[in-house]
Amino acid sequence: MKLRIKYTATAPISHIGETASTGSYFQTIKTSNGRLPIITANSVRGTLRDNGAKYLLDALGIKVNKEIFNVLFSGGNLNGTMKNDVFKAKSVREHFPFVSLFGGGLGDMIMAGKMIVGNLYPLTSETYEMLNEPMTDISWKNLIDEIEFTRTDDGKDDILAEYMTDPGEDKKAKASTQMRFAVQYMAEGTEFVQDIYFFDNVTDLEMGAFYSAMTEWFKLPKLGGMSSKGFGTFNAAVGDNLISVNNGEVAISKEVERLISLYMDFIKSEGAERIGILGSGKNGK
Repeated sequence: MKLRIKYTATAPISHIGETASTGSYFQTIKTSNGRLPIITANSVRGTLRDNGAKYLLDALGIKVNKEIFNVLFSGGNLNGTMKNDVFKAKSVREHFPFVSLFGGGLGDMIMAGKMIVGNLYPLTSETYEMLNEPMTDISWKNLIDEIEFTRTDDGKDDILAEYMTDPGEDKKAKASTQMRFAVQYMAEGTEFVQDIYFFDNVTDLEMGAFYSAMTEWFKLPKLGGMSSKGFGTFNAAVGDNLISVNNGEVAISKEVERLISLYMDFIKSEGAERIGILGSGKNGK
């Protein structure tokens, strides 16, 4: 199953690929249509994982140790001899649909996920055919620009320095120290298209876990970095009116609502007793 998501930036979008001196440049990738700016699949997958993990732990009302925290929020890692533990894999998939869908390293084994997350491509004259979207004559080159910022050392402001207990030499400085830096961004109004593919054996509970992560994310919709500087907000439409976010208002279809409710009921019925199976067994209590 393929799910297409369309994003429209309601603020500039910054997604840094490389830096040089005092400049930071948008992530690009080489394609048959030349180099194109993208938002990487990994960044969106990580955002969805964080929100899905938060939804799960909030529903359970628990905190977890660092090892299991890393499994849920970061995909985990291997910290011992790797095992091919079919029983453990089956147990995790049965009791933790979220982990089954996203996959990860469970301390002593790797669990494959059940979805493939694609990069976000801007919908432009260079990409509309590749994306199988309606024709547009807007080039991505007309949507990308740079903005400069100033970073100031407030410790060298003699008035503000009065609020420090030990201003030292900073208070004696006569001039503020400033640094100019530039950031490349995609303009407000840029449209991005992303495809997510789900394996044929994905379950309703796993889809409920996915949609719960997405609706959690859409409560505070941000793409890329520099949100503290006013960057990153967006509107989005998921599939055929399955979920949408418009000016911060999230709307979900009855089918998505059903799947999320199914998943929430499952979480509540399972409780937190089996959370330890997500660890290696050393610290997985």
